[in-house]
Amino acid sequence: MRGPGASPRAPSIDSGAISAILGEATARLIELIAEQAQAGNLRLFLVGGVIRDLLLKRPNHDLDFVLESDAIAFAEALAAEYGGASQAHKAFGTASWRLDSALAEKLDLPGGALPGHIDFARARAETYAGPGALPSVMPSGIERDLWRRDFTLNALALQLSPAQAAGKLLDVSGGLSDLERKRVRILHDKSFIDDPTRVFRALRFARRYDFTIERETAALMKDALPALERVSGIRLSHEIELILQETTAVAVMLDLQDLGALARIHPAFRINSELDERLRMKPDTLPRWTAIPADDPSLNWSLLLADVGESDVGAICGRLDLTQALTRAVVASAELVANASALADAAARPSEIARLLDGAPEVSLLAAWTILSQRIKARQNIDNYVKLWRQLRPVATGNDLKRMGIPPGPRYKVLLDALRSAWIDGDISTQEEEALFLQELLAKDN
Repeated sequence: MRGPGASPRAPSIDSGAISAILGEATARLIELIAEQAQAGNLRLFLVGGVIRDLLLKRPNHDLDFVLESDAIAFAEALAAEYGGASQAHKAFGTASWRLDSALAEKLDLPGGALPGHIDFARARAETYAGPGALPSVMPSGIERDLWRRDFTLNALALQLSPAQAAGKLLDVSGGLSDLERKRVRILHDKSFIDDPTRVFRALRFARRYDFTIERETAALMKDALPALERVSGIRLSHEIELILQETTAVAVMLDLQDLGALARIHPAFRINSELDERLRMKPDTLPRWTAIPADDPSLNWSLLLADVGESDVGAICGRLDLTQALTRAVVASAELVANASALADAAARPSEIARLLDGAPEVSLLAAWTILSQRIKARQNIDNYVKLWRQLRPVATGNDLKRMGIPPGPRYKVLLDALRSAWIDGDISTQEEEALFLQELLAKDN
């Protein structure tokens, strides 16, 4: 699927364009990195998504650099010279330079947000042992490095060093032409087989940029769907998390559903038609009792999967290898949504509602509150539970029951639960009334 190596027109990316789009501070930081490479006569390239977005005049502070030499040593040299810390990933020949707040001040960089880290990699080729497997890597030149990438629009590079070649834009696969034609295209016909998660990324990029997916690429996406079943849950959930951060998240998820990709994860994995409204929550629409932000990942996962159904949601969480805490939140959200009628029952006593909500993480309560927007009584009950009922506990404890001569055992929980219910329902409101109520309970037992 090799495309033309040249575009009908050859756009350029100069320092002025970088400064205008990424900000003066980030532009100066890129210059500093280029100067470091030029001092050692190293071949250095700014690559990937940042080049794509610079050409589209969109900010992107995810900076990736490729060298045709030791990237780990280069990152370590930058950290030693300018501060921050380098972290090496020797198996892949990559390193991250983590910037600290003192760096901008030390370098006298102009105001503006700097990226938290910058990634460096040695130019490499990749081979895959099988569909969905992680790649084996070997050193290569920049051209082969660009050919290993997912889509032509990400296979672009801006040379920064040596100085005499600085400013050269490399396009080995026709990426410039595809940007101009507003399409997403893979570089070779085994691309989705090598890495089936590229199916997720193709749809994500298409929606983000309002691009079309090139015809042969679309056909190969369908052919690669069975390979998704061999991809690890962690990699699948990572791709979905990236999608959920997009403003077009619901459209992408529906595209995945229509393609059949979600069913390959689990047959019951389907998207609710109301998801778009849920994910577009604004901070000022959230209830005052929560400090959870509207874009919290746990909340997004709960909103995404709460409608799946109690019988399947746990299996989907397991397939996606979600953490234990996240799985608990998602499953609890699904259980609350399944109990929507009971939560909205106007005849239910407050203690009955409290028992339905007890033990649910706050993010699950918030997810249910959001999803049940058309059930006013259910929302009111969740509000009352969080603000009032959840905090109510009987004054008496197990030690008090023991002092009264009641043998320890399951009866303690029954009695204490009954006392708590009486407090929640308003049947008692003082310690004295609780003591009398307890005596009544004991008398009934006897």
